Amino acid sequence: MAVYAGYLAVDPPFRSLKNEDIMLAGKKVDLLARNSQGLHIPKEMEWGLIPPRYNAAPELCDKRLFHARIETAHQLESFRELWRRKWRCLFPMDAFHQKVKAGSDLFGKGTKGAKLAITRTDGLPLGVAGIYNAIKTDKGLLLTAAMLTRDPGARMAQIHDREPVVVEPKDFAAWLDGADNLDLRSPWADDGFTYRMVA
Repeated sequence: MAVYAGYLAVDPPFRSLKNEDIMLAGKKVDLLARNSQGLHIPKEMEWGLIPPRYNAAPELCDKRLFHARIETAHQLESFRELWRRKWRCLFPMDAFHQKVKAGSDLFGKGTKGAKLAITRTDGLPLGVAGIYNAIKTDKGLLLTAAMLTRDPGARMAQIHDREPVVVEPKDFAAWLDGADNLDLRSPWADDGFTYRMVA
């Protein structure tokens, strides 16, 4: 999605991200990250983080971590070293899918378990904050990532108890470059997103 190049210090020409219909947990995905030269580039990573404690033997990790709470990522053993190193990434997407939580009356009682596609209302690029780990293996560098989540606002709370940490496009570069002054814990504004039901 070359549209992200308008918000990041990329080295032209900006390589298009893979045009996948659905980004699946546990699969390889193209995420945006900062390389050693300071450029923001797409990097293929596996969505499902292998914590640093398994760096010497990643094959022993029997439970990948797909999400990390932004409130505690800096404290928990699985994430704190990556947080300290500022190994950050962005999940670029057009929309994210979310199943409506049990007990929600968002659509009435006849749509229990409905799945929604959630997008930005303003049509700007949607980028979700993540952190990643880099592990050296005999087969090369293994990159794995987790998506950051936070407490939702009132409207999103009707859908789910957590929401992805949506980064404003103007803050994409600052997030990837390690800025600590971004307000990423405040929930998405109730009018900042829209949704539609999907099959």
